[in-house]
Amino acid sequence: MPVRAGVTPSKLRGGYYTPAAVADVLVAWALGDGATRVLEPSAGDGAFVAAVARQSPAAVVDAVELDPLEAEGIRRRVPAATVTAGDVFGWYSPDRDGSYDAVVGNPPFIRYQTFPEAHRAAGFALMHDEGLRPNRLTNAWVPFVVLATRALAAGGRLAMVLPAELLQVTYAGELREYLSRRFRTLTVVTFRRLVFAGIQQETVLMLGVRGRGPEDPPATMSFVELDGVDELNADAVDTAERVAVDLDHGREKWTQYYLSARELGLVREVEAAGALAVLGELASVDVGVVTGRNEFFVLTPSQADALGVRDQCVAIVGRSAQIPGLVLSKQEWQEAVDADGRCLLLQLGRTARDSLNPAALAYVEAGEAAGHHRGYKCRIRLPEWWFVPSTAVPDAFLLRQVHDGPRIVVNAAGATCTDTIHRVRVRGGVDVKWLAAASVNSATFAFSEIRGRSYGGGVLELEPNEADALPFPRPGDELPVDDLDAWARGKRVEAVLDEVDRVVLGDCGLTPAEVAVLRGIWRELSGRRRSRTRRRAKL
Repeated sequence: MPVRAGVTPSKLRGGYYTPAAVADVLVAWALGDGATRVLEPSAGDGAFVAAVARQSPAAVVDAVELDPLEAEGIRRRVPAATVTAGDVFGWYSPDRDGSYDAVVGNPPFIRYQTFPEAHRAAGFALMHDEGLRPNRLTNAWVPFVVLATRALAAGGRLAMVLPAELLQVTYAGELREYLSRRFRTLTVVTFRRLVFAGIQQETVLMLGVRGRGPEDPPATMSFVELDGVDELNADAVDTAERVAVDLDHGREKWTQYYLSARELGLVREVEAAGALAVLGELASVDVGVVTGRNEFFVLTPSQADALGVRDQCVAIVGRSAQIPGLVLSKQEWQEAVDADGRCLLLQLGRTARDSLNPAALAYVEAGEAAGHHRGYKCRIRLPEWWFVPSTAVPDAFLLRQVHDGPRIVVNAAGATCTDTIHRVRVRGGVDVKWLAAASVNSATFAFSEIRGRSYGGGVLELEPNEADALPFPRPGDELPVDDLDAWARGKRVEAVLDEVDRVVLGDCGLTPAEVAVLRGIWRELSGRRRSRTRRRAKL
């Protein structure tokens, strides 16, 4: 897709130029069996097309590019290629199924909302033809991969740059299963440093050899992890150890292939044994308050006083730095007030405009002058766009984006929270302090890395349904919450894990050796994730 990283249109169209070193290696691998007919369905600046022309001048290349100026540039750069300017889903037809020996490229990463409707409809129709069920979370790159798969002949090779979402997001679960059935071999190459400068989207390389028919066994898979593009070469791909694809694609993710056979076996044994509960049995996890415009609704005390709306505000937490331990006390929230932090939520209620007091009305009108009422979340609340729904105060908090692990924090301050933080409500009979302390255990931490998803900045993200499904100890012996809270604030995560594991995981039937394996899984996967924050580099 033809746009430069960091330019606004690139973010809307989802395109970033592929480094030449990546295009060269992918093309060399794709042409390895003597491919003579090649497809590039999202040609961008023509990096892949040019690499094919250099490495195999006799190959017949079909390239499709949405941007007519970029398409014309490719024609000038590679006159021998057949370049079509337009939407690849409109260009593709069933008579092209199985026509290509190789498909290469870097499809656009466009979310559903900005995926042009006509293109999306054609791409989704292609997926429906393959028995897949796209939804409003499906990104544009998914139907591109399905098209590329259909275009390949038996034994043909696919070599693409894809978002790391392939490995871990729920909406790609069907695609992972589809690929495991359509390909004989799959290789995923990941990088510890980001491939594209200027964006936080982590990418992977996917290389696959198309199977010959439905009678073929599921694909074998290999994972290759490199520090950066400078380590990428054909040997790194071809010598990787292979394992059979053996996953429940509805809930298991390809990130599990980072685990050894022993680790993966223990993960499945722990789930099958049923000794652990899941968090959703002990508490409900829901998103925080969705204001639609935090800059308008979340205020500092000095702002609220100056506007004359302090008496129409409620306590709120909006940043992870405001909940550093396992308990948020009233005193601690008051310290945020004293420091003039953003800790107040303006809640005018479902009040008609002519019933707003003068101070509130003046602020609402200032918000309208700034266009805040036209934002999506505010617009759907019209005419009373200033009413913020669902501001209930939870029993505890759970960060949506996690650094170490999914720590639960007791809400002793009586505050609500923005949607950067999840709200936790304990179920009957569960002590919230025990729940918070018990959340820092090696089993829950390990499963959070396996079930959650990570992004280029090194954070782990858990949506409410993913948090609900995390294995969690069943209520048992008391835990020293005050000590554990102090250790957590001092960043002594391993010390908290040691104490909680000792008290709760043994009671769940896990041996010390098994707990050590789970701790190792967390260390390995979280360390890999966080290393991208420390080692980010422009390539």
